[in-house]
Amino acid sequence: MRNPLHRLSLLVAALLLATALLSSFSADPAGASTVSRRISRPYRFRASRSGFRALALTSGDVWTRLRSCESGGRYTANTGNGFYGAYQFHPRTWRNLGYPGLPHQAPPEVQDEAARKLQARSGWGQWPVCSRRIGAR
Repeated sequence: MRNPLHRLSLLVAALLLATALLSSFSADPAGASTVSRRISRPYRFRASRSGFRALALTSGDVWTRLRSCESGGRYTANTGNGFYGAYQFHPRTWRNLGYPGLPHQAPPEVQDEAARKLQARSGWGQWPVCSRRIGAR
């Protein structure tokens, strides 16, 4: 009985994968990045013992989701762990980006600018856990 169920689950996974791949060929707006396309897809597939299972991705801006994961979306976050602000910057990283003071004391627009600047310079690996969690790679 296990073999037919295994085959059925593989068939369903293949159909879901084909549907997701076909939907990814739709026209994207000009300037859409790889990250926004990946996040805008409704499903992501992860291998498991019983084949592939679809994981629903929540909708929303990648930066909003990153902030939410890192600091609960609070720009004034100072949890005492040596990282500050909405994107949990280390003070040394903050200064190397050219900003004065501490991140949690800066206005939200400055923290957003700094996060985009850091991501452009160093990639999503600056936020290893949360970037994986939100599907930004």
